[in-house]
Amino acid sequence: MAVTADSEKEKNLFPPVDRFKMAAPTRLYESIIADISDRISRGVLKPGDILPSERELAEQFQLSRIPVREALKILEFLGVISYVPGKGMYVQPLEVPALVSKIFFGLNTSSDNIRQLFEVRLLLETYAARYGAERRTEEDLEELRGAVEHMPGEEGAQIEESLRFHMGVIKTAHNDIITEFYKFLSTLLTEARERTHMEKRFASQPLYYHTEIFHAIEEKDSQRAADLMRDHLRMEMEYLDREDARTSLPDAASN
Repeated sequence: MAVTADSEKEKNLFPPVDRFKMAAPTRLYESIIADISDRISRGVLKPGDILPSERELAEQFQLSRIPVREALKILEFLGVISYVPGKGMYVQPLEVPALVSKIFFGLNTSSDNIRQLFEVRLLLETYAARYGAERRTEEDLEELRGAVEHMPGEEGAQIEESLRFHMGVIKTAHNDIITEFYKFLSTLLTEARERTHMEKRFASQPLYYHTEIFHAIEEKDSQRAADLMRDHLRMEMEYLDREDARTSLPDAASN
């Protein structure tokens, strides 16, 4: 049953906002978002619970309704709450794919962002390789083996199987949040490769690392799997840096 603001417990669900304790750059609506998010993370508010009305929240926070309205709109955009006409604002179950896509909303694929995305990729895939070696199933191994075996082919197939392999490594960690996060990250990097014509770099990549990473995961050698993945992605990042330096030469020469 949904919890409503009518219960005695929820009449004072939120304490007043103490403006003197707020960090200097913090806006009022940010403080409200932080308070609501904190109660959701601690389980005080659960999926299906109904938030107090906008007017009641303003009274509890001892603020005007304007920052409350701004906070609720942002939380609704993020999918944390949902407005049901005639009933109110319901707390929603956290949907990782939707949340991740909104976190990266408007992120462009400039050279600086591509490199930062690669750094995130290095962290995620090194983690996945390490824990994947400990948690992998026979089904996981079949997926990785298939990607490695089909990689030596046409250029387009090499790229596709490389992407398949790296996603397969992520899945061996059996961490749903990381998997969903990586799916969106992979989409951004694919778009970046198309935009900057980086496909040849991926197509010419030696099979060595993929094969050795697969064997390390198969043998449950978590340290070796992590080290190989780290070396593999650092090699790609070094190539990216060289490409950025090479493509910026004409601009540097013209100045």
